[in-house]
Amino acid sequence: MPEESKTARTFKELKWSDLQDWAGGKATAKGIKYQEEERVKEIKCTSSGSLVARVEGTIEYFTEVFLKNGKLSSVCTCPVGHDCKHGVAAVLEYLDRVEQGEDLPVVSEEDTLIKKSRRGFAGTAISEAYEAEDSSRVLREYLEKLEKRELIEILTTFAKKDNMLGRYLRDRQNLATKNPEGVIGSIYSELDELWRELKSSDSDFWSYEGEEVPDFSEVQVRLESLLDSGHPDEILDIGKEFMDRYKEIEEYDDEGDVGTQISGCMDVVFRALSQSSFSAHEKMLYALELELKDDYSILNEPSIWRETYAQEEWKLFAKALKARLQEVETETDILYESSWERDYVVDRLIDALRKAGLSEEIIPISELEAERTGNYTRLVRELLDFGQKKRAEEWIYRGIKKLREYKPGTAYELLQTLIEIKENEENWLFVAALETEEFFRFPQLSSYIRMQKAARKIGKWKEIREAALQYLRCGKLPANQPKTTEEFSILPVIVPKTGLLDVESLEKIKPPVLDLLIQIAIQEDEADEVIHWYGELKSGKGEAEKTRRFTLEEEIANAVKDKYPEVAIGIWKNIAEDLISKTKVSSYEEASMYLRKIKETLESIGKTEEWEAYLRQIREANRLKKKLLEILDRLEKTRIIGK
Repeated sequence: MPEESKTARTFKELKWSDLQDWAGGKATAKGIKYQEEERVKEIKCTSSGSLVARVEGTIEYFTEVFLKNGKLSSVCTCPVGHDCKHGVAAVLEYLDRVEQGEDLPVVSEEDTLIKKSRRGFAGTAISEAYEAEDSSRVLREYLEKLEKRELIEILTTFAKKDNMLGRYLRDRQNLATKNPEGVIGSIYSELDELWRELKSSDSDFWSYEGEEVPDFSEVQVRLESLLDSGHPDEILDIGKEFMDRYKEIEEYDDEGDVGTQISGCMDVVFRALSQSSFSAHEKMLYALELELKDDYSILNEPSIWRETYAQEEWKLFAKALKARLQEVETETDILYESSWERDYVVDRLIDALRKAGLSEEIIPISELEAERTGNYTRLVRELLDFGQKKRAEEWIYRGIKKLREYKPGTAYELLQTLIEIKENEENWLFVAALETEEFFRFPQLSSYIRMQKAARKIGKWKEIREAALQYLRCGKLPANQPKTTEEFSILPVIVPKTGLLDVESLEKIKPPVLDLLIQIAIQEDEADEVIHWYGELKSGKGEAEKTRRFTLEEEIANAVKDKYPEVAIGIWKNIAEDLISKTKVSSYEEASMYLRKIKETLESIGKTEEWEAYLRQIREANRLKKKLLEILDRLEKTRIIGK
């Protein structure tokens, strides 16, 4: 039997629930829409049994979908990167073609479609660079063999057919005979037009739809023509303009569609920077300025950071950065108002000092910055790199105590570094003390699991677990709290003092902490405990926000569905009906996930008639919602395509 038929036979077994469990309700809904709109422009099978496809979105994306042991997964060149609407569309397109009796070709690993789908979003620029370089070499070899007359004929013919090529050649012609101001002016005009398209005419907000983003490719081609005509310096101001304008809309560019296009234009800008008349340290300062405007990480790293420069250039760059840092100094205490921009500048400064042969300045600068901005993690990392473990631990303690209240994220990073140090020393008793203190300081499931792991290392999990659960149920600490803020052990006799715990650092809880007690019961597969605490939750006892209750209910249903199916079904019904009431197609698709769970659970316990009655009830109550009815039709169809 041909390999394609094997692939088809495997994918034919897929259920609608497989798609939803894989990509989620929203991505499934969008994928269905994409397939219906015929956005899958090319699709093939691989010899290993996966699908590769070219899907038209904001730009063309390439995706590969795998099916192993009935489980779907995918990679894609879109910003999401995997398990996305493009993969869903590819699966549905493939199954549609199979159902129509169409055979798809099996391609080799060298096929362009496979290579493009596997390059990934983050690596797109690098992969394209290698691909373009290889393609350009082969093309150049061919063109060098042609006569001038033949070259002219080829270019003029295809310039008429290809707008981009025509635009590029016309710009090259103008730039060969005139000053670049005309081309530059038209680029700014095109930018203005693109921004008018993006901006809503009757609102100060940005309201474009992801599938209707204006096309920046012509601007990118015009930048290429400027660069290839020998005007790199002129492009640099345009690069600043791009980043300034993007800052206006970056928070509204949820899926990165505009950012992706601007990133392509900025790749040309950074190539121009490498070819510009700037000195090396001026190039670095320019690149840094643009990177500091890149709040949402749309830029690919400029190649200049990977180039080799003389130590003197790194010294000049470091000097400029030190001056910049001094300029922003104020008398205001900015310890808890530091920004990523300053941290990024300091990181670049430290890198420059290394390359300038001035490593002795790194620790003093890092110490000053730790006190000034609260970036103790950088200082600790540098101290450890320089082999100064004892000083690193001293700064860890200092940082945790100073930042725990104001910058808990940084304090937590420091704690994890201390734990790693103690683990490397195999000081498991101290590790257990640190993890136990962290749980009592801020009880949550992740700290409970880490505490469990550490406690088992010293054979004390039974005692520590009981103390932890008692705290969550009753709010009773295992040790008497001192009347002062002096440090103490959270579990005397069992674990030692760490020097990091004091009364003020303990979170005030209102027992019973129901959401966490439920999470722990789920984690430990104790269905009876889950039901007990869920009953307490519904009765309004204990500390648990309403919003958290609804998030928990889905976890609860999944945990008790086998032992208490009626409880799970009740939860799923509430969630599904709430989603349906939102009257959005994406909400209907999401609701169908829960309706399918109800169906499968009722059928598994022999209550198919109850499911059919409930489905009729949903249909009748929502008979005017055509899209919902279409989705409900799929519930009665187990497989995506028939046997």
